[in-house]
Amino acid sequence: MTLEISNSHEQQEAAERTPRILVFACKWCGLIGADGAGRKREPMPPNFRVIPVECVGSVEPDAVIRAFADGMDGVIVMGCHLGGCRFNDANHAAFKRLELLRALLEGVGIGRDRLLVTFGTAHEGHQFTDVLRNFTNLIAKKESLDTWTSSRARMI
Repeated sequence: MTLEISNSHEQQEAAERTPRILVFACKWCGLIGADGAGRKREPMPPNFRVIPVECVGSVEPDAVIRAFADGMDGVIVMGCHLGGCRFNDANHAAFKRLELLRALLEGVGIGRDRLLVTFGTAHEGHQFTDVLRNFTNLIAKKESLDTWTSSRARMI
């Protein structure tokens, strides 16, 4: 009986929990899309923060890991369309690097689907909103990373 109560309590907490999402957005595409979505007042979840970057090629894996260690439930990296990067296709290298990081995240127990790498163009404000909303819904269904971050704190 106690086990059933705690499981239903955990499920209720997961349903009520609003996950924290960090978005690394290319200032030439993803950030402009986010700005366009905001200007159009498209409905977006209130639980995200955007960090503008010159190019997603500058997003290092340790920044993503630090985001999880600091309590983020999910990370989105939004760049220009592949082949449309202003920095000699730096987004191709970023994509490969972040795909390797997704495998590492799976191995350490965070889960590969907590990191989303996506590409779009500046005029796709609706895409920013859709990606953010869908990713937030996906992460909200998952268990909190509190146990992972608290075990990290004990190691330090």
